[in-house]
Amino acid sequence: MNILDKLLLLMFQQNAESIYFIEGIPPFMKFKDGKLQNIIDETLDKDQIDELLKIFLTDKDKIELKKIGYWLGNYTTSNGLTFRGICFYQKNRLSIVFSPAIIESYTFEQLDIPSLFVDALNKNKGLVLISGPRKSGKTTIFNTSIEYILNNRNVVVATVEDFIEKEFSNSKGIIYQFLVGKDYANIREVLNIIKRVKPDVVAIQEIINYDYLTLALDLSLSGLLVISTINADGVVSTFEKISGMAGDQKDNVFRYLSMVLEVLISGNLFETNENNLKYIYDFYFNDIELAKILAKADIMEVYFKMVEKREKGFRVQEHTLRALVKKGLIKEEEAVLKAARPSEFKKLLAAPF
Repeated sequence: MNILDKLLLLMFQQNAESIYFIEGIPPFMKFKDGKLQNIIDETLDKDQIDELLKIFLTDKDKIELKKIGYWLGNYTTSNGLTFRGICFYQKNRLSIVFSPAIIESYTFEQLDIPSLFVDALNKNKGLVLISGPRKSGKTTIFNTSIEYILNNRNVVVATVEDFIEKEFSNSKGIIYQFLVGKDYANIREVLNIIKRVKPDVVAIQEIINYDYLTLALDLSLSGLLVISTINADGVVSTFEKISGMAGDQKDNVFRYLSMVLEVLISGNLFETNENNLKYIYDFYFNDIELAKILAKADIMEVYFKMVEKREKGFRVQEHTLRALVKKGLIKEEEAVLKAARPSEFKKLLAAPF
């Protein structure tokens, strides 16, 4: 077992969140509570960083690293553990970061995903958004959505990804997985290929900026079903992040968004007192009244209407969390720490049940 494999195994055994190799400082691990811990006291020099690179980078990867300044990908150790990796330059020095790439396998039923979400995956057009913070389960839902479509629909699926996190297999549906930055230089080149492949469904790994946002909206408006994720905690934060990406195009973006958005699910995984994981989420779906409000980019009014219309199927995290805390299934500290809107949750928790 090489030195990298040994260190990655150590990180996995200690349940650390990430491991860092940076020239000029000792290698260290970061834990889920934010704590940093040096693995050794000696600092890493350039030669040691280069030796690590030889373990996980191919010759092609090394050329790409020098050309575009970073590498993204997965690395599997000799004992079968897979890790997400990034290698990049900062201050003209190389840094390497690895995190466990554990792709959890959950069914929609296990996660208590609404039937309206699954219904949206069976539609021919529209936008399906999945959001949440890191380690929240959004990638799991994204992957499960693609697998559901491949297994149940006779369609062509195209993915747009920065790196291949999960390789999908053809089933009833056919899939093409396109890599931005590797297979194609930029998002425009990928779009040109997608137009020629003529997919029925496009799955965008993550909307990270305005270019990806407009890609999702344009493809949805053209009559395709589009699925994507956004790194944001809760419906309010998701719409606020979209607003920030849109800039001076905010009015147009929200008008188009109101026309194509079928569902938005945004949540987090909470550990119950029974040592199980429960997915708690906000859930927005296509509704005439809320779509009109969304078109005006009135984000908080959308949220208040979702609270008001919970009996119609909308969900907000605070009310679900309060019920679970009152039943003793989730600790109050855990709920407050991971709630999308902690201040709102505290107010609700203090109110008569």
